[in-house]
Amino acid sequence: MQGTDSFGRPLCARCPVQREIRYGAYQANTPLTWHGRRLLCQGYAHNGFRIELKANAECQAGDLLTSLAWATRRLTAEPGRFFQTLQVFLAVLRKGLGMEAAELFLADPQAHYLILTAYDGVHREAFMEKPWFAWGEGYPGLVALGHHPLVTHDLASDARYLRQKVKKLGYKTYVCYPLELPQGLIGVLNLASRDPDVDDQALLQALNLVGPVLAASLYMVLTRLGENGLRAIAQALHRGAKTEGLEVLLSQAAMLSGASGVRLVLKDGYSLTQGRPASACPYLAQCGVWQGRAQGVRMGLEPCPHTQEGRPRYCLPLWSGAQVVGVQQFYFARLPQPPGQAVAALQWLERLGAELLWPEAEAKETSWLELYTLGGLQVRQAGETLPPKAFGRRQAQTLLKLLLAYRGQTLSKDELCEHLWPSEDPEQTQGRLHVLVHDLRQALEPDPSQPQVVLREGEGYRFAPQVPYFLDVEHFEALLRQAECQEGAAALELYRQALALYKGDFLADEPYADWAELERSYLRERVVGAWFRVAEIALALGQPREAIEAYHRILTLDPWREEAYVGLIETLLQTGQETKARNLFIPTLDR
Repeated sequence: MQGTDSFGRPLCARCPVQREIRYGAYQANTPLTWHGRRLLCQGYAHNGFRIELKANAECQAGDLLTSLAWATRRLTAEPGRFFQTLQVFLAVLRKGLGMEAAELFLADPQAHYLILTAYDGVHREAFMEKPWFAWGEGYPGLVALGHHPLVTHDLASDARYLRQKVKKLGYKTYVCYPLELPQGLIGVLNLASRDPDVDDQALLQALNLVGPVLAASLYMVLTRLGENGLRAIAQALHRGAKTEGLEVLLSQAAMLSGASGVRLVLKDGYSLTQGRPASACPYLAQCGVWQGRAQGVRMGLEPCPHTQEGRPRYCLPLWSGAQVVGVQQFYFARLPQPPGQAVAALQWLERLGAELLWPEAEAKETSWLELYTLGGLQVRQAGETLPPKAFGRRQAQTLLKLLLAYRGQTLSKDELCEHLWPSEDPEQTQGRLHVLVHDLRQALEPDPSQPQVVLREGEGYRFAPQVPYFLDVEHFEALLRQAECQEGAAALELYRQALALYKGDFLADEPYADWAELERSYLRERVVGAWFRVAEIALALGQPREAIEAYHRILTLDPWREEAYVGLIETLLQTGQETKARNLFIPTLDR
């Protein structure tokens, strides 16, 4: 193939696509002309190079999904290129949609803040003016709070947008889009342009297609990043070597962040370092990070009140469940770009390892408030079951169910009113909502005058307990995550413990509530997957009876699951139960 660039010079001999891929990009493209035809030469990194020629340079939605699929594959195969791969995808997205800037904010798992993780475009310095937003602050925080995109074509007059340098550069159009999962928000994707006539409907249509896939891909990759580490931690704990498990967690975090030195300090004063961190901070005992805040020096984060100068660093909380068990300090020889790019990713990476290392931190929090949602709502306080009359009005319990279905998210007053009184004007029902919130706090809060369970954020409410609590769905998922890191009998026991919590569908006492259906379907599928894994492990351990029981449980939940019929028939045949297998096989053919 011989083509020319826009100036008529031979292009293929000095191919810019191959050059970009050699530099580490997973995808690159360039326009070329061949025999009078205008083409787009697009290359992917795939055991060398894979080149595609397209008839024109117009970006289709399918092209963006193809690029995202390649990015996810690259992230899975080479997690060390996490930030570089995100940057390349943002460049493809920005150019494909004709925008001048694209940025990705990741939310921390505790849903406290959003951090600029990747950026592509011009005027980088202006967009770095504020790379950190609290929940409810600025465009990213408002989108995280409301779960709906924000679009403007007159950025200069929009007081909600907080970066003055971007406004002064003449940017007009700004689109802020939430990246959501069933568990909650994982981040926010932003696009900006100085053109006020951008077709925002076309932009939103493309983001509606790409956004859910991007959210799921980010969650999958961030979870997979820690899989090998989780296995190593589990093995160390099995040998009784918790220090070794801590070292694995710290080395993983250091590798992802690119820090030159890392220090971890636990609540009991135990300290562990890797690389070359600076000397220990004398103010660490009074550090606000122990309260869950992310601070930094020269990082665009909340500034450290004790140290204004020195090496760039992050100071981050290490969470186990809802408790801070340690403080981490990441020191950098060179300032990352964006400065806080690894903050949220580190939090997602470490959450599973920390829960494995400190399971007692979660167990200690189950003594005061216990909430059971699998099979129907049940609330226990200090060991005593709360009767329905404890909530005052019946709809106060419905409000609690709503907040549990959207745990980790803030629901605005309008959203709550629409769910509770769908046929009425939300503005006319907000007074009733305040009464329900009051009743709910009277039932749940240790001190209703100082709420610690149902918190108000902006113009909405969220379930975010600041007191020790137990929620069965959270414990269910934590046990599944631990089981996925184990093998053999140890994994089987963890799966048994998790499945024992599943008493029925999520909030089964609200069978017609559409706001509970997404979480209900997600948890049911998690249960089915767990039973399949139980059958697989049981067969490997020579326990066919348990495998047969697992397949029957799957078919109870999903009578049309063909893989369960196949597995059950094969297991029955292997154990000499041909008549039962034949009776199953004939109805299966009818289906």
